[in-house]
Amino acid sequence: MFDLRTLRRIFPLLQPSPPPSLRDSRRSFTRLRRGTSLGWRRSCDDVISTAASESSAASVNDSTYIAFMCFMFAGVLLSFGILPATSVIRNDGSRCSAVKYSRPSTEAAAVLRLFLDRKMLLIVPAAWASNFFYSYQFNNVNGILFNLRTRGFNNVFYWGAQMAGSVAIGYVMDFSFKSRRARGFAGISLVAVIGTIIWAGGLANQHGYSLDNLPEKKLDFKDSGIEFAGPFVLYMSYGLLDAMYQSMVYWLIGALADDSQTLSRYSGFYKGVQSAGAAVAWQVDTRKVPLMSQLIVNWSLTTVSYPLLVLLVHFYVKNDNDDDSNDKV
Repeated sequence: MFDLRTLRRIFPLLQPSPPPSLRDSRRSFTRLRRGTSLGWRRSCDDVISTAASESSAASVNDSTYIAFMCFMFAGVLLSFGILPATSVIRNDGSRCSAVKYSRPSTEAAAVLRLFLDRKMLLIVPAAWASNFFYSYQFNNVNGILFNLRTRGFNNVFYWGAQMAGSVAIGYVMDFSFKSRRARGFAGISLVAVIGTIIWAGGLANQHGYSLDNLPEKKLDFKDSGIEFAGPFVLYMSYGLLDAMYQSMVYWLIGALADDSQTLSRYSGFYKGVQSAGAAVAWQVDTRKVPLMSQLIVNWSLTTVSYPLLVLLVHFYVKNDNDDDSNDKV
């Protein structure tokens, strides 16, 4: 019989401890990002293993999709092992109080008010941009320039770079300065500089092809030699920037409030705008908008967001010390 107690002993991570400090709540996204990227990286390993022997393969075989379904089903099973809030004990020995949920009408009104909240309005460009570039990077860089097995190979490093990026920016925004606001400014500045360099590299790469002038032969990580190196490094750098950018924004959201209910609304607002931007981006790609135009829009959206995030930190991120006793769960 399926025993949840046994499962929890085997998988201790299924016993979540609510963070007793605001700093820890911000770090939790960095850990989540690393785990998500690790999952993507593992899936790319499967693609490589099924297509490695066929440089001309156009699609993966059925076993790849079966493997994905098995991983998803295993994740569903593991979710049943999560402890209820009333049974969770924090690191300091205190117990987590039961969460009191508000009424749907109250939540709906609170969410609608976010569209008039100045803090959220400053985050809108960052939220819109944060997934907008996926269609360009996946379809028009990795998809156009590389063959199937090399796309899988590239994605291993793309998501591996995401793990490294989330750790790096997490360290800067948690430990670089004593002042919380100074750490926010430092993180935004670092991502802005790195992002500008990477998008400039993308601009140089984009000058080499277009929808009307596609590469005659797709690059292969085994057969293309030095010609493969530049686009490969660029694509891997896109992954690094993605993780750093999104980790930075989530850190800033976590710094806006101590109340988990308020933060959940902020995160929901961010994800909603992010998904809307992604939906538009995929439509842009479907309509065959020139690749150079797509790159410029992506670069512009992220660039516009940086000064707005600086204003967010300046006006709304408090500089006081974390107080564990005042945290709300």
